[in-house]
Amino acid sequence: MKAFEISEDQIARVIAGLIADELSWRFKRHTDFLTLASWTADAPIESGGIGLGAEERAACARRCARFFGIDAASLGAAPASRIADWAALISREIRRSLRSFSFTAAGRDSATESVSHAAADIFGDAAAAANILYGRRRLISLVAPHGLVAFEVTVLTPNLQHIPVIDARGMAPDALAKTLAFGDVVVATPTLWRYMIREGVTAPNNAMGVLFGEAMTPDLAAELRKAGFGTLRELYGSTETGLVGWRDSSTEPFMLFDHWRREGESLARRTPGGDTRLFTPMDALQWTSDTAFRLGARRDGAVQVGAVNVFPGRIAAVIKQHRAVDDCRVRVMRRDGGLNRLVARIVLNPEVAPTEQTARDIDAWCRRELRPEERPRIYNFELSLDGE
Repeated sequence: MKAFEISEDQIARVIAGLIADELSWRFKRHTDFLTLASWTADAPIESGGIGLGAEERAACARRCARFFGIDAASLGAAPASRIADWAALISREIRRSLRSFSFTAAGRDSATESVSHAAADIFGDAAAAANILYGRRRLISLVAPHGLVAFEVTVLTPNLQHIPVIDARGMAPDALAKTLAFGDVVVATPTLWRYMIREGVTAPNNAMGVLFGEAMTPDLAAELRKAGFGTLRELYGSTETGLVGWRDSSTEPFMLFDHWRREGESLARRTPGGDTRLFTPMDALQWTSDTAFRLGARRDGAVQVGAVNVFPGRIAAVIKQHRAVDDCRVRVMRRDGGLNRLVARIVLNPEVAPTEQTARDIDAWCRRELRPEERPRIYNFELSLDGE
């Protein structure tokens, strides 16, 4: 299992992502992409760095401990001034015993909605990913490493392959283009890939692009190949199931990894210990054979905005808490080749006029109460929501 050892620097990168996610969900404190990329191992946890207050620090310590399956009390009570201090303590703990990891999907409460997976299963996913990413010289990551698929692919898989990882989240597009070299694999969400293509990023020979979190559309695949990424891999999985399948063309179905099999409308996973467990996939799977499938609609009503699952019903409930709003429904505006946008249909209280100031007040409320991906981009004031 030595190949699966996690370095303190890698643990620190995971901690930074967990802190940002916890601050966003629990404290409505949102961190921009470049700031998050600057939270390295040396970043101070409190003043002069991330600036965690006592309550924030305690919540973030619990989140980090839960992720690595260690005792939250020991991490919370440990004297630590930098991310590196927490990383060192976690490293010591998981060297002694590492039984499980817990992941929380974006937009959900880590205290009540996290999903625990046996460490052996997570390592098994990483080994499966390594088989289809074989032969790469370096991995360039543009994703935060604390989500399940991101952790497996950008932390564990390169450890297994003994290749270096470059965290490129803080790089400008021109710097990224200069960094890319023969044999690299670049990992990003489709939203980030679209941004890089618009900014003119091109790849040298024998570069691979890896995508997950949103669908790889035919137009995006064509643009990536035109930019020099001759090999593409799209991964499919979820926080609830782990890594399930992959494909190398947007027109083809996904193929199950070898440790999965179809079991009616469910998925059966063979664990490293030889047991079999059944899972209900988060998306409806349209089977083209016993080992291949296409994706249908989400079962939980989530929609994807910037590779993050958001829940229109939950967003509408938050907007309805505004004093000016009588009723609200939220829908997604799907844009070909671009980022999906949320549209809020709002019925105002009778005494409130549908003015520009009213829209600004509601937008300010959404900026305080919702994560960036959950904020509607269009507000429609209507007399009634009947008919939908």
